[in-house]
Amino acid sequence: MSLKNAAIKAAIVLLPSCAAAFLTEKMVYVVPMLAASSFFAGTVDLSEKTNRRRVDEDEADDSEAEIAAETVDVAEAG
Repeated sequence: MSLKNAAIKAAIVLLPSCAAAFLTEKMVYVVPMLAASSFFAGTVDLSEKTNRRRVDEDEADDSEAEIAAETVDVAEAG
């Protein structure tokens, strides 16, 4: 993870927590704000690339058919 992404996620957590501490002057409001903003920062995806893998069903069916055909050829030859 790059330093820029880490800084953005830290700001997402620290800014609301510090604002809650400054405005309320009570720790009872800061801790839930810290927890909630941590969950939000964890779900934020700042990467430019996607890691999704997709399987083309037609290609999977073709490769299974080739394997089955090779198995039949070997059985007939033996």
